[in-house]
Amino acid sequence: MNRSGDGDGAEPMNGSRDGTEPMYGRSEADLVRAFMSAADAAPEPVGNLLGAVERRRVRRTRRRVQSVLAVAAVIVVAGGGTAVARGVFSHRGGEGPILADAAATATATPERSASSTRKPTPSPSAGRAPGADIRPAAEVWPAAVSTIPAKAADGWRYQPITALSATEVLLAAESSFEKVGRLETYDTASGSRTVLTEMPGPEGVEEYFVQSIDAGAAHIVWYGTTPNNGDRWADFWVAPRSGGTARQVGEVTGEQAEVDAVGVTADSVVWSVSGGGVYRMPLGGGTAERIGGTDGLHLVSWPWAADVGERDFQKKQTKLVNLETMQVVEVKAPDGLETFRCGPEWCFGSGSSESNQVIAERPDGSQRRVLPGLHVQGQQDILARNLGLFHVSTVVGRDKRGEEIEDHSVPLIALYDPATGTLAGAGRRDPKGGSYGYGNSSSPSSIVYWDQGEKTVERCKTVDAEDLRRPSGVPTPTGKTRYCETTQEGGGKELTVVNLLAIP
Repeated sequence: MNRSGDGDGAEPMNGSRDGTEPMYGRSEADLVRAFMSAADAAPEPVGNLLGAVERRRVRRTRRRVQSVLAVAAVIVVAGGGTAVARGVFSHRGGEGPILADAAATATATPERSASSTRKPTPSPSAGRAPGADIRPAAEVWPAAVSTIPAKAADGWRYQPITALSATEVLLAAESSFEKVGRLETYDTASGSRTVLTEMPGPEGVEEYFVQSIDAGAAHIVWYGTTPNNGDRWADFWVAPRSGGTARQVGEVTGEQAEVDAVGVTADSVVWSVSGGGVYRMPLGGGTAERIGGTDGLHLVSWPWAADVGERDFQKKQTKLVNLETMQVVEVKAPDGLETFRCGPEWCFGSGSSESNQVIAERPDGSQRRVLPGLHVQGQQDILARNLGLFHVSTVVGRDKRGEEIEDHSVPLIALYDPATGTLAGAGRRDPKGGSYGYGNSSSPSSIVYWDQGEKTVERCKTVDAEDLRRPSGVPTPTGKTRYCETTQEGGGKELTVVNLLAIP
């Protein structure tokens, strides 16, 4: 997931700055660069449409990834994909699935022999990937790993949110795609389910979608929007954490409705907005007020806020602020890192995608650790309890043709506990890709999950290149091309869950 900027200054579609060099006859690598530049510079659609697969709060990034995936049907995109589900409402009402919920990804390549497109098989002489020694989470933390049903008793699909305790998992039940109807808990110790609350929408509001949920000490809070009509409007709801009737706290419009994170205190709903700034509204209803001293801040998990939000892909984080005490924790990112984000206790970052190592350290730069064979995908690397989530490199070398040799025995992702220095593998990997998800709580999630029954399947066929989707303005290609679609199939019965609250 490329979380680069908005593409200002991108090269013209034909790959030259003056627009005179023709696209045809160039190498596939040149085409990839040209199309990716075009995707970055793609105009915004009318109204409000990965870097992130979260909220409309990263609207432009999702549009860019959609463009890249559309272009991928015209050019070569090497290797299998990884389906990353952010949990619940990853497309927020009609935007279309992007690298979420095992969404299909497509690749295409000019016609060639099967032997020339087949990926090399790792050989014993190729060695082992650095992540090959990472043990599965079920071995490292057996008390934290369990299975839960993928569907409610009435057939509604579960979307995991977060853990409420070492055995209780908070689940949203969907009656249909992205239409959440209620909140439930599943107790992994007893196997029992409990309905906490129904989740009604506001009366008279059409095309309403719940966006994000967060659990506080006494309440569960969520907010919803109408993303398909272009209105700057949002509302907030709360329900007792122990179960009970949900009620609407209030509505906001304008800048206050550009919510990028939500939380709840003993007496208020709190949220931050995409442009920076944190607001609160009494649980009993009333007028929203901006919390003093929060200009430019984004809620991480109450009471902590940072000076970077999910839109700030290239902005350096410099501080964390405790909004109850206004204590400021200064952050200084090490030189040479492309990604670096801090929670209250630990920071994680990495260099270029080729570096394959992650840096973990305290916000003050102390207790640095270097974790080889790992990389950050996007900036969603900090989970609850200060654990880091990283992707694991499969590459062990290159063959005589220069193609990567991969070791598919490594786990899909690694969970790292800096308090103990422990690494544990998670997710479901197969030779064509793999999938995992983490809950859609607004605060860093305390669960990671996957469907062990799903398999990544690739199907290829020869099609007319001109029939494939492409961004507006891209010249129509000609001839035949080999079109491959990779999807997740099977599964749907149960989910394997790593509950971070159950880690000793």
